[in-house]
Amino acid sequence: MQHRTKSENAEVGSSAMIIFIALILVSSIISALIIGVGESVFTRTKSGAQQNIPTFKGITNVVVLEISNLGATDEIHIVFELPYVEASVPEESLAWVLMCVPQNQGAGQNTIYFDEGNFRFATALDGNGLTDLPVVEFEPGVNYRMIIQLDNCDIENVDEATLVLMVDRGRTQELQLNIGSAPYIGQDLI
Repeated sequence: MQHRTKSENAEVGSSAMIIFIALILVSSIISALIIGVGESVFTRTKSGAQQNIPTFKGITNVVVLEISNLGATDEIHIVFELPYVEASVPEESLAWVLMCVPQNQGAGQNTIYFDEGNFRFATALDGNGLTDLPVVEFEPGVNYRMIIQLDNCDIENVDEATLVLMVDRGRTQELQLNIGSAPYIGQDLI
């Protein structure tokens, strides 16, 4: 009797090939799903970025901040530039707020006076900073001057004062003013 170990049947090979083909089909379906989801995510991101409002990405760099007048209407002289902006900034996109804490507040009072405004009176350095000139856009890296006129804050009667400069869709800068106990004209506030 002769016993054969080799078989002419291809049963094992054909079943292996069927499993291999099934694996390829499943992997191609999974790949198509992953690519579809990735395309959908990137398409939504692109349309969201196109609808987004561009930012100025800028801050106001204060070069000079000093007292220019004391009396009935206190005034602060500011020289500034916008060094970190991508393009020109419209005049209406800049604003300021000065918050003052009056002296000798007792009995737990927390009174804060504030003045606010925009930069419409800003002029080039050769201007006086008080006239309403048609500065419609502030250029990056150019110095400008302005006189901030205060209606509510009395610099001679203040314990603390904070100046906040805001660039629309940009950054906010907060400056603590060094007024001291005896302010004078020409005193540097930063």
